[in-house]
Amino acid sequence: MHEFLTNQTWQVPTFPLLVHLGYLTPETDLTHDPRSRFLSSNLKQIWEQGRNESLEGNSAPDFSLREEILKRSLEIVGRMNAAGVPIMAGTDAAAPNVFPGFSLHEDLAYLVQAGLTPMQALQAATAKPAEFLGKSAEVGTIEAGKRADLLLLDANPLEDIRNTEKIRSVVLNGRWLERSDLDRLLADAEHFAASH
Repeated sequence: MHEFLTNQTWQVPTFPLLVHLGYLTPETDLTHDPRSRFLSSNLKQIWEQGRNESLEGNSAPDFSLREEILKRSLEIVGRMNAAGVPIMAGTDAAAPNVFPGFSLHEDLAYLVQAGLTPMQALQAATAKPAEFLGKSAEVGTIEAGKRADLLLLDANPLEDIRNTEKIRSVVLNGRWLERSDLDRLLADAEHFAASH
């Protein structure tokens, strides 16, 4: 950990990528995930081929090893956080089996599982990236004079980080999007995916 701190090396563990691409197991297979309705048939086909290749020819010991790698990765990230290594949330959303948008919530849950507090996980997706990019004066926290991009939630994410998925409305570049607006955007995305 000393080298990470000395070199000011930031970490982005990208747990959704680890779980759903590199270390796919029968338990983490997303073939029937409801979020698939937002994917084009071509993309679903590519993902299915990758899933089949990742699962094919493997046995219970192989899958146990993959689960152990995830467990150890969670432990390492927890130790990094405890040592003060700066951590940001991330997903590599273009990767197979990593659902754009949705996977960020998944990554936050894994960060908490790794030992970050819910507040630290939220900061890993907000204040920390702004700090890393040198944009803390403009974005990353809710303060007068900063760009107003934020989520309004139906439940407190500090009590359960999964509450970040209970989105009531969004303010994006000063534009207010109600739940009905967000549902329309999701319906449009689903329609687009179904036609491609």
